[in-house]
Amino acid sequence: MAPRHVQISKALSYLLRHGAVKENLPIDSRGFVELSAILKHPRIKTHRASAEEIKTIVAENDKKRFTLETREDGKTYICANQGHSLGLVTEENMEPLPYEEMPGNVYHGTFANKLDAIYTRGGLCKMSRNHIHFTSDAEWSHSGIRKSCNVLIYLDLDKCKETGLVFYKSANGVILTRGNDEGIVPVGCFREVKTLRGTLAEEKSAQEQYRQ
Repeated sequence: MAPRHVQISKALSYLLRHGAVKENLPIDSRGFVELSAILKHPRIKTHRASAEEIKTIVAENDKKRFTLETREDGKTYICANQGHSLGLVTEENMEPLPYEEMPGNVYHGTFANKLDAIYTRGGLCKMSRNHIHFTSDAEWSHSGIRKSCNVLIYLDLDKCKETGLVFYKSANGVILTRGNDEGIVPVGCFREVKTLRGTLAEEKSAQEQYRQ
């Protein structure tokens, strides 16, 4: 069983990223929910989590997934910084990221066994989420890919700009885009596909597909 703080963090991620509407939690367009409402929800109550414990989880989360803010009404609110699938959550809580401010290396982490599907779809797809996630070599980039990823897809930012892709930066340094009108970052915007811990055959296959 996962440690207690991990279980609570996963419950928070579900509620704030995906489940708020279904679970009847009032969530605003920035993705914030009143902390007191979160504490009353069964997924959190089952852990008997306190406000102080959640504040500690937010502060110590290695990927800085959540933000807390106290508003003029004196109440504390919490949001997930990225990863939403809720359509009502907009980019209001994100920072526009102009191309002239983009880091040199922007990449998406995935897995070798996903490459065929990526090429079949014509690129990286946001699927059920609001955005496609990227990370970079910038100092402010804390998150964006899973540590277990064995393939990195690097973006050609000139091609992205030509395609009209718009990028944002989340509060925890994840680079995000909604993709094109179809929710895709096209294969033509890929600069390089690099296999990290795969076999030589996987790496050769990835590079051959990239050059096609």
